[in-house]
Amino acid sequence: MILKSLFSFALLIIAVAGCKKNDNPAPVDKYPADVANAWMQMQIKLTKSTPGYNSVVSNRSFGYTGIAMYEALLPGMQGYRSLLPQIGGTAIATDKNPDQYYWPASVNAAMASITRSFFENASTAAKASIDSLELAYTTKFQGEAGTDKIQNATDYGKRVATAIYAWSATDGAHQAYAHVVDPTYTAPTGDGMWVPTPQAFAAPILPHWGDNRSFIADIAAGTQPGAPLAYSESNKSPFYAMVNELYTISLSLSHEDSIIAKFWGDQPGNLNVPAHATNILTQLIVKNNLDLAAAARAYALHGIALNDASISVFKTKYRYNLVRPITYIRSVMGHPNWNTVIPTPPHPDCTAAHAVVSAASAVILENVFGANYSFTDHSYDATYGARTYNSPDDYAKEAGRSRLLAGIHYSPTISEGLTQGRQVGNKVLQLKLQ
Repeated sequence: MILKSLFSFALLIIAVAGCKKNDNPAPVDKYPADVANAWMQMQIKLTKSTPGYNSVVSNRSFGYTGIAMYEALLPGMQGYRSLLPQIGGTAIATDKNPDQYYWPASVNAAMASITRSFFENASTAAKASIDSLELAYTTKFQGEAGTDKIQNATDYGKRVATAIYAWSATDGAHQAYAHVVDPTYTAPTGDGMWVPTPQAFAAPILPHWGDNRSFIADIAAGTQPGAPLAYSESNKSPFYAMVNELYTISLSLSHEDSIIAKFWGDQPGNLNVPAHATNILTQLIVKNNLDLAAAARAYALHGIALNDASISVFKTKYRYNLVRPITYIRSVMGHPNWNTVIPTPPHPDCTAAHAVVSAASAVILENVFGANYSFTDHSYDATYGARTYNSPDDYAKEAGRSRLLAGIHYSPTISEGLTQGRQVGNKVLQLKLQ
């Protein structure tokens, strides 16, 4: 519901805008964030329909496109610094004074270009929607600024997108949507090791994702948790007690518990994990009427956090290769018909990716809106209803706990994941933007 309404709202703004041409463009912080929000909603929509754009791969696209948005505006953001030299890239210079650019047009061009590049395997209809959004804003801007300033900004935005996409191709995950499963990878075997899980019994996905180049140097090494509990099949062991906690909870789930599990479930029809997190951010940007500069800053930091959180957690997953609850409950505890609320994703348990990514997201939301900022998430009003949180941390904790209620992650691997994600988010906030 919120996806459709926000996208329609953006198009309505385009249709009814009646601004007069302005040959003295304002600073970026004087422009509304509608063009930024519309493009992020487009990307969210594309992650739902484009083959290969699961939760892991989508973290990466939100990272690079957020950076592209910020860098496309940077020369018009007085007092701000480029992110690129701080995260392993190269700053992109302009060849004219900042007042010779109409900066919203730079965002439009950059986002259209880099979205086409990342979603090159999208459907014909989806590609047409990218073209339509770009044209709608291009048409709108013609009534707001001179032709030269729009063209300067458009050229610069495209140059930013081209450079950042070329840089992205060297991070170890280029066109990752096409090779989610590595046929050369052989999962380790032995007691307590992950094995394919019901119902699909799918091969493990993206086993080398943790080796990708991160935006924050050595993010995986700097945020790794300790080893999980020692594996044991003894009913007196801490490991058995950990699994039994999940099993016991599963026997008496309330209606609210089931709603939480499904609300955060990366299922057909739902948003995937980073798309849901970005949809929350967009809702809050709209609600708080952030300007274009503030929105770009938020999207860039949030995208960096999502990407680096996914690298950190997948490094952990394939380091420990921990067995999933459904395997242990069925084969060790002797409950062969026990099942989860939602299907178990095809990768090892430790740590819980949803907890890591959501906690990293929450750290950025705290930085933008405040640690005690309460909000309501309207992502699924028509299906599961709205959900209200007392703080960003409250949102992350519910997202993490949803995996316990769903029966797919142990409580300790969730709590470790929340800590891991906050560490990632805090490292992202060490970037110097001003």
